[in-house]
Amino acid sequence: MVRRLIISIIISMAPFGATLSAQAKLDGQFFEYTSYYMSNFDVSTGESDVPFFRYRIYSDTYPVYTKIWFRASVLSPALDIDSRTTLTEIESSVFQMKADIILDNRNFSANTSNLIDEANPPNVVPTTIRTIESINPSEFEYLISAVMTTGQLADGEYRFELKIFSGTSSSNVVLTDQDSKTIIVESTTGVNLESPGGMLADTSFNMVYTTYPVFNWNKGNCRNCETYIRVAEFKVGYHSSLAEALRDERMVPFNQSENWLQLMDVSTYQYPTSDARPLEYGKTYVWQIKTGVPTTSGREEEVSDIYAFKIANPSESAMPSQESMAIQQLREALGEDQFNALFGGDGPLAGFMPTGDALLNNKSIDETTLQYIYNRLRKKEIKIKSVSVEN
Repeated sequence: MVRRLIISIIISMAPFGATLSAQAKLDGQFFEYTSYYMSNFDVSTGESDVPFFRYRIYSDTYPVYTKIWFRASVLSPALDIDSRTTLTEIESSVFQMKADIILDNRNFSANTSNLIDEANPPNVVPTTIRTIESINPSEFEYLISAVMTTGQLADGEYRFELKIFSGTSSSNVVLTDQDSKTIIVESTTGVNLESPGGMLADTSFNMVYTTYPVFNWNKGNCRNCETYIRVAEFKVGYHSSLAEALRDERMVPFNQSENWLQLMDVSTYQYPTSDARPLEYGKTYVWQIKTGVPTTSGREEEVSDIYAFKIANPSESAMPSQESMAIQQLREALGEDQFNALFGGDGPLAGFMPTGDALLNNKSIDETTLQYIYNRLRKKEIKIKSVSVEN
């Protein structure tokens, strides 16, 4: 009786255990770009000539029967696509895996007839891939028009899905793993400088009261961008243009054989105390930002305008440098209208001269913390809810 019970358990568990082990899984990722050029894609076949996704398909037990399914879809109210719509949907026939397979979008399309596994030596894995659905251009004229105009995917929310079905035979494959990525595509707006500075003719209004200014800019929708900066002195009567000054002797980068200093993927930069030529009071400087934008057609460069600013000479200023800097920072943080309402001729703080001392939650804070708060206000990461004046 006992023996019959044990045999019964072994017989019932063996197929169940085999089913669990015969599962194909995914290990990899989708690659994200800032701009997607339609010339790199064929929505009718799913074919692409740039790295878009790369996964390893693997199993703990071989052989295993596998099927691959992929779909790209779009949601774009701006183009009158108010419900998620398929751009392309393709799937493979069921094939037998004897070893891991590297699945790259460049070898997975309706034109694919086989895959190559990683056995030693490699095996050719015959399969066919069919297009289940693709976008009908005649139904989405706005989308096609936008693509034809810019050559890029139109603004919208794009979703990419990859699914793996597997099993112990070609007739019992079920979903065993999947991955997806949703990408918001927005037209890049270029690099826009914020502070310090402006036009060369306005340097009297673009005064900086420290030799270690904080540079701020907006990169718009640029994600995973390389960012570069350069700063140079503008010598009145010697340089004929701002661009000429930047091509001449640079303060940053310190190494004159380099045209740009590469930064992290940031939008603010504190002038350094080392590895840069020191800025001097009373002189005019120019600066510029460049970004390297990742696109499906390679990395593209976007260069900002050039801003000029002058470092005020404390000996010629009517107020001490620290007070002038505090006033300037308050103006930027509050905004012109609110600042004038408080510090203007009829304002409650008319003639007020800040000392630079600040409290946060009734505790004194240092200059570094105060600068951090100012920077977050400039970048609109925090907002001023209200302002009150205490006598």
